[in-house]
Amino acid sequence: MNWYIFFVKTGDELCVKDWLNNTFDRETLYSIVPKRIVPEKKNGKLLYVEKNLFPSYIFVKTVMDFSTYYLIKRNSKIIKMLNYLNKEDLTCHRTIAAHKKQSAVTTVDKEELYFKKIPEEEMSIILKLLNQEEEINFSKVYTIESKVYVESGPLKGLEGIIKKINKHTRRAKVLVSLMGDQRIIELGIEFIEPVGSRELIM
Repeated sequence: MNWYIFFVKTGDELCVKDWLNNTFDRETLYSIVPKRIVPEKKNGKLLYVEKNLFPSYIFVKTVMDFSTYYLIKRNSKIIKMLNYLNKEDLTCHRTIAAHKKQSAVTTVDKEELYFKKIPEEEMSIILKLLNQEEEINFSKVYTIESKVYVESGPLKGLEGIIKKINKHTRRAKVLVSLMGDQRIIELGIEFIEPVGSRELIM
């Protein structure tokens, strides 16, 4: 089973996720909508807000074939599959076929050319960040000589993807890859003092 992405109308992510998980048994298909908890100030008060990690995206784990694809597409709120019928792969396939002096190609022989899966190394980082509620919660961080350390939380062990931290907004900018594209996302953090220090480290 591999992970794929479907694009839906913004605001319909959870509705479609529930429909998918009720339509298919978990051994056949499982879907998630990754979320993040971030701090926001409103009217002078600090609030903790839940936001979709990738708005309009639903992550689906299944053995994708045409039968499964068309069953999923029955839901009118699903706009498209991300990278469905990837033009670059399709062109490559046709070029190879022509080179081998085969007859004109009207369909792609291999379904994986139609259904572009999320690379395992990319999905493993996203899954590592999520808790059982499919959320990315706060990480406890501190700095020593401008180097960021994570004491606990989802970013522990993933310090390399942290690009910038902001003490005042209590957010960290992290770099993740998705389907080959690099994206900066903001995650909630809590600043703590390093062990043995009495000063608040920025």
